[in-house]
Amino acid sequence: MKNKIAHKLNELQATAICGNDITSSCLYVSALTIGYAGQYAWISLLIVAFVLLLFRKIYGEVVGALPLNGGAYNVLLNTSTKRIASFAAVLTVLSYMTTAVISATEAMHYLSTIFHGLHILIAAGVVLCLFTILAIIGIGESAFVAVVIFLVHLISLTLLELFLLSIW
Repeated sequence: MKNKIAHKLNELQATAICGNDITSSCLYVSALTIGYAGQYAWISLLIVAFVLLLFRKIYGEVVGALPLNGGAYNVLLNTSTKRIASFAAVLTVLSYMTTAVISATEAMHYLSTIFHGLHILIAAGVVLCLFTILAIIGIGESAFVAVVIFLVHLISLTLLELFLLSIW
């Protein structure tokens, strides 16, 4: 008799947790590109999309061959030595930590345009502490927050696209 696996997350929660990584990158990269390139930002973003399109088969092949968590670590573990794979794992963790700090700081920069007295570094530290507490609490309990953030990301990207289509 087969045991039924008890799922801790529903489809929306699992999608939100995975999708937040992608949508948050799109949001802060789009904002930075618009800030630097202005009305020509769409050209820069189109070039990035084209480059990613060129690599999509490689990404698909790697994910299809090694559908486990750990990305670069699993690929390198299967194609090189444990030392190199461990080094890649350390770099991946550092990359995630750096992304978290940059995302929190950028969010506080945006918020400081609304609340002018906001101290950006302290506010970013508070945000990082709150997300650390959510991570400690556990994935099932913090999934609600991930869903809210995911929906805010999708609404923001949709509004950005509608605005761009309306002025084009």
